[in-house]
Order: sequence, then structure tokens, then C-alpha cells
Amino acid sequence: MSSSLLGMLALTLLVAVVGVVDAGGVLASGPVEHVAESKGTKVERARREVAALWAAYHARFKRDKDTVIGAVYGRYSSRFQDSIADQIRTLLEDAQRRNIYVPFEHIYYDMAVRGYKNDRDGLNGLRACLAAKKVAVVFFFATNRLFRKSYRSLAFVEEQVVERGIRAIFAKSGIDTADGKRWRMLLNANAMIDEYCVDMNVDNIRASHEGLLEKRLVFGTISFGYCGVAIPGQFTRRGRPSKRLAIDEMAADWVRRIYHWHVVDRLDVIEIVRRLRADPTAPKPAKADRWSRASVIKLLKNSRYRGLWHYGVEESIWLSSKDYTRQMKRDNPLKSVQIEEFRVIADDLYYRAQVLLADEATKNSGRKTKDGTPRSRLLNGLFICPTHNRKLYVGGPNGRSMFCKDCQANSADDRPLFSLLPIDVAQRKTCEAVASLIRSDESLAERIVEACRHHAALAQAPDPARKKVLESSLARLEPRIRFILRNPGETDADRDESEATLKALRKDRSEATAELQSLLASSAKAIAVPTPEEAMAELDRLAAVLTGAATSTESSGLVRELIDAAMGGAINLYQCGERASKKGWLEGRFPNRIIEAAIRKLTGVEIEVAGEQPQEIVIVYRREKEAFPGELRDEIISMYQADRLVKQIARELGANRNTVADVLDEWFAARGETRPDGRSRRAKLATKHLEAPLYQCLAEKVHELAEENLLFDDIASELGADRNTITAAWGHWHTSRGLPVPDGRTRRKSLAIKTRPRRGSDGDSDASPAVA
Repeated sequence: MSSSLLGMLALTLLVAVVGVVDAGGVLASGPVEHVAESKGTKVERARREVAALWAAYHARFKRDKDTVIGAVYGRYSSRFQDSIADQIRTLLEDAQRRNIYVPFEHIYYDMAVRGYKNDRDGLNGLRACLAAKKVAVVFFFATNRLFRKSYRSLAFVEEQVVERGIRAIFAKSGIDTADGKRWRMLLNANAMIDEYCVDMNVDNIRASHEGLLEKRLVFGTISFGYCGVAIPGQFTRRGRPSKRLAIDEMAADWVRRIYHWHVVDRLDVIEIVRRLRADPTAPKPAKADRWSRASVIKLLKNSRYRGLWHYGVEESIWLSSKDYTRQMKRDNPLKSVQIEEFRVIADDLYYRAQVLLADEATKNSGRKTKDGTPRSRLLNGLFICPTHNRKLYVGGPNGRSMFCKDCQANSADDRPLFSLLPIDVAQRKTCEAVASLIRSDESLAERIVEACRHHAALAQAPDPARKKVLESSLARLEPRIRFILRNPGETDADRDESEATLKALRKDRSEATAELQSLLASSAKAIAVPTPEEAMAELDRLAAVLTGAATSTESSGLVRELIDAAMGGAINLYQCGERASKKGWLEGRFPNRIIEAAIRKLTGVEIEVAGEQPQEIVIVYRREKEAFPGELRDEIISMYQADRLVKQIARELGANRNTVADVLDEWFAARGETRPDGRSRRAKLATKHLEAPLYQCLAEKVHELAEENLLFDDIASELGADRNTITAAWGHWHTSRGLPVPDGRTRRKSLAIKTRPRRGSDGDSDASPAVA
């Protein structure tokens, strides 16, 4: 039993399969190992040791015709162990005492494979050997070398060994299935003890790790931004120097830089990754060759940077049916310690990053435009249909507009929002509106300075009512999140619903936590009151940023933050004009909170300006008609009268096609006429397309091949085109030159080959008429 306990100590260490014996047979160089190349030296040494042990055993063994044939199996769990040779030596000695011969091809072992795992190469080789009944006896070092789960050990011995009439011997556990009265009881007892000892040792290791955390010593993977400093004279069990945790100032500076980029400069994660990869001085992340989206997100979510260290956030759950371990998040970490000397960033910066990460997935979602041109995601989730209380989605022609899904489900007469919202118009006018709020208010800088002075003079505690609301909200959210984690559902639909609900709850929790921390930080933070000149310079900078983003397709986090803060996070839309195509438009309304937004950007503190009643701002989202000079209008009309296509006129003049159409509509209306329909007019024009269709492009080549007396089917095969296209090209070549189109039958009569060979169903060639 003591050997069973000793075999458990290294079970919870990280393991990987590094070597097994092949069950295929004896090779000149010994058993075959399937291992990672990096472990080859250790595996080769084990192979040589096992071969030497077997050679000595074979030399001592006196074999006769009645000798019983047996097999041996050994295993160890961790890459830090090295006991295969010792196990095989013990098993071969026991086999020799019992006068049982073990051929070299029946030595099986697994190196660095957990006992929980069922699919092991060495054990699979033993299974094949037992199934073929090549041996009469199989030796195991101890019960814990077979499986860690008691039910699996019992099932293996019962079904794979005993039921096939094979004898099993556990050398160090004192179990022999030849003892029909006691072996089941002994195996059951030992297997239960093995399983119990695993759990006990896991708890001991966890307690040891928690003690290392309390002592500020390295106990696991060191996060980026921290390092281990060797302690003189202290060593671990493996003989390595013990290390205490410390901040790596060079890496920590990059951590602060990444948080500043994301929270203050409002760069999205992908842009941060680009900057890190482009900078040759940027260090690599922990356990990775280069920065990626996942590594940046992991850094931004790491609470250690705010001094909160957790141990046991996740636990390893072995899934017997899947034969692998899955990391599952615990409801609460096993231990949490606040270590201020390891703080790298402030709490409010950390919690603000969590809110931005939760928002980024929503605001950066959406498909590309159908015509492949880039589309800005700057305004995603900003526009609201107040009737249905639902955000607008991207849709319309080429995905360049936004609409309310509930409105589109109604009939045209019952839609609260009938018109679509053009994305380019919405972005340009929204950015221009916020920039105008900044530039048009001459007293804005003075009001900002006064509000900051007032807040600094009060130095008041956080609003107790708001603080209580946030704390109550967090108290309600936590149990709901834990409940969903424990009860994800039985069906796929249930699990999908739970996942969506969990995502929303976690976002609410992040926002509530960030606001609470910001509230506490704002009350404790000594606000730096800007001068009027500083306030004016910052306002000019923000206005310039907004103006530049009005027509840019690049999504800017800073611009979106300003828009959200200045508009209260949402713009309500209302229908205006006629409910008809191109005769209606949408109007956006929002409260003006530009002063609070500017104060936050200047000071980093949330301040509610006393006595300020937000004024409602209205934006008309309507595409203005392009103003044309008189000579340009005359040129449009002249080109139209010269039988030019409307699209062609717009392209040559660099104008919008709809604007050209509006100019022509006005010109016809002034004459009391209606502009002809575009399709009927195009049918009468000599040039009907901006780009020549395929049949026109092929006309010359078709004529050349036709002059070589080829059939149209052969010409179509030669050019890789449809036969009807060839016929159209033939006709176009003649009509474009004012020539009559020759009749096909008449042409075919003049050809030497009038038919095209074709394979029949019996494989022979048959002749059928071919059209010229």
C-alpha cells in the first residue's frame, strides 16, 4: 500500500506522451517509441536500459518447452519522472522467480502519460497482445500503474485479462488473479486507495501553491510584466533556485502602454497588435513567439496588473468519455490576494478596459459590403428605433444602409421608420454635428474650467444613492452568472440561449463594476483643473479628430467614445417626409452632453455638471443634392443629347449618378416633359454598355475562326464560351459593319465538314447534324 501512495505524488504535474513500445514485434534495435523529437534522448536511454535488462534476464533464464509466456507493462505519469527501467527490472525479476518467460516484444510501457488516460500506445499494444492470447500471464508493477480510476482498473482486469483466461500479477500490490477468493477484494481496495490518494495529493499541492503565493514566491506561470528573482541559498525539490515574484519594469512599461492605447487612445485590439508587431523593441508575450489578438486580450483581462492575484481560477476536469482534460472556470478562485506592491495600473483603468472589451465585439460586428468596398463600423449600435427600442442593423443595397428589423417586418404604411439610413451620410453628419457643438459654443472652455474648479472645491464623497444602486446591481448579477455556469442546459438550443444570456450579464457586470470603480476613483482623485488655454487647445484637437473621421472608413475608438459621451450613448431616429422612395428621410435626436464628454477627456474624471439641462440636438440625415455650376449642368445635358449613358456621364464628370439623373429630371421638367425610361432609351443607343459585353469582345476572333470554316460548336469550344454567345458575336460583327448576317444553313452548305462526330451510348461514333 505504501508503494501505491508513493506512486501518486507527481500526478497533478503537466504531462505529455513521450514514449511507448510498439506492439508490432521484435526489431533489431528493440521496441519502437513514438515520441516528440525533443524527448528523444530520454526515450532512447530508456530503450537501451530496457534492452540491457531484457538481455541479462534472457541470459539467466532457463527456458524449456513447458515454459509459460508472459508480458509486462510499466508506466509513469510525469515528464519529471524516470522510472521505466526500475519498473521493468522488478517485473522481469518477479517473472524469473515464477519461471515465466517474457519475450522482448511483449515488454510494453508508456512514458509521461497520465493514469486517467485510456488511449495510450503502450497499453493499446498490450490490449492487442491480450486479445490475440499471445501470453498466459501479464505483470503490472502496481495497481496505480494501470489506471487512476478504480472502475477502469477493475474493468480492464476483469474483461481484458481474466475473462480471456489470462493471469494478472501486480508485483508490488501483492495481487494475483490466480488467487480466486481474494484478488477482487484486494484489487478493489487498492484501486480505491489509489483514487483517494490522487485527490489527497492534489489538495496538498494546491495548499503548497497557496503558501507560495502568500510568501510572494513563484508558484506557476509568470505573467508578462513580472519576473522571478532567485533567492540565495534556497532551492526547490528539483534543485532549482527558489524565486520571489517581482515587477519587470521594462515589460511593465509595455503593459501600461497597451492599457493607455486601449483605454485612453481608444485603439482596438487589432491595431494594438499591429503596433506591437511593428515595433522591434517590443518584448514577446509570455509563452508565445509574437503578439496576437488573443494575447493582447489576455493581458487586458489579467487582474494581476491591478494587484489582485488569483490562484485556482480554473480546474482540470478529466472527461473519461473524451479521454482528455478540459479547463473549467470555478465559481470563485481558490485563493485571492491583493498585493499592492505588484500593482502596475490603476483600478479605474483596468475596469474601463473590461467595458471596452465587452463593447468591442458588438461595435465591430457586421458583414462587409457586397461590392467589396470597406465600410466603417464607427456607428454600430448607436442608432435606435424608439418605437421598438431596437438598434438598427446594416442592410439595403450593397449593405450601405441601416434599418430596424421590426419596422421592416411591418407593411410600408405601418413602419415607424420607413426610410433607410445611409451609412456614409450618418457618419458624416454625426461627426460634423459633434464637432459643431464644440466649435459653436464659445463659452464651452470657460464652463469646463468652472465645472472642474467646483468639483475640486467640493471634494465630496461618491453619490451614496448611485453607489448603492451599482452595488445592488452587482449583487444581483453575480448569482445569476453562477447559476447559468452551473446549469448551461440540456439541448443545443438551451446552451446557445445560456451563452447569449451569460454574455449579456457579464457585460452588465463589467459596466457596473467599471462605473462603481470610476465613481470611487473620481471622489478620491485630486482633479487637475485645466487652464482656459489648455481646455481650448483640447477642444480644438477633439473637433479636428471628429472632422477627420467624418469621411474616413477607419473606425476610431476615440471618435466613438466622444460620440457616445456627447450623445448619451444613443441617437433616437424619427421618420420625416413622404413615405415613398427617395422622398423621405430620417431625423436623429439626442441630448447635448458635450461638456461632460470634454471634461472626461481633459481630466479623466466623470463630473456631473450642476444646473446643466441637456439641450436636445436634431440631425437631419438627408443626402443633399450636389450643387452644379451652370456650365457643368449644360455639359451634362449636352452629353445626354449626344446619346451618352447616364452612368457614363457621371463617371466622366466625377459626379454621383443620382445627381446627374436629378439634373436631367429638372431639365425635362422645365420643358414640361418626362425623362425617358433608361432601359428603353438604352435599347436605341449605339453604345449600350460602359464595358463591352463578351459577345462584342469575341466578335473579331469569332469571325477569324469562322473564316477557317469551323463550326460554331467548335468555335465555342476553342474560345471557352457558350454557343449562343458565339452566335451573337457572329451577328454583331456583321451588323456593326452594316452587313447582313449570313444564314447558318446557307453557310454550312459551303463547308467541307457539315457535321460534328459525337459519341453514342454504345461508345461508337455516330454522326448527327451540327449547326453552323
